[in-house]
Amino acid sequence: MSIFRNVVLNFKTEEECDRVIDLYKRRLASLENKGLLDVYICRLSKDSVLFFLTIDNDHNAQTIFDTMRAFREQLNLDLLDILVLDGQVEWHKNFSISK
Repeated sequence: MSIFRNVVLNFKTEEECDRVIDLYKRRLASLENKGLLDVYICRLSKDSVLFFLTIDNDHNAQTIFDTMRAFREQLNLDLLDILVLDGQVEWHKNFSISK
C-alpha cells in the first residue's frame, strides 16, 4: 500500500511562495527513482501552496520525508504556518488511463 504526504505552506508574500515552488520542483525532481509515485504542486492562493506526494512504501516515505524536512529547514522559509498530513492511500484510480 502506498503512502501519501500532504503539505500546505502559507507564506507572508507571493514572491516567497513563487521562490519555494521553483525550489521544490527541482528538489522533488531530483528524487526520481527514490520511491516517489506522484507529485502534485497546487497553488491554493497567491501566497499558499499544497504539495501532495504518493510514495511506494513506508521505508522510502520516511527517507523522502526526512530529506524534504531537512531541505525545508535549510531554506529558512518566511512562513505564516504549515500543515502536514501523512497516511496510507486506501484506494486510487487513474481515470485518464484508457484500456
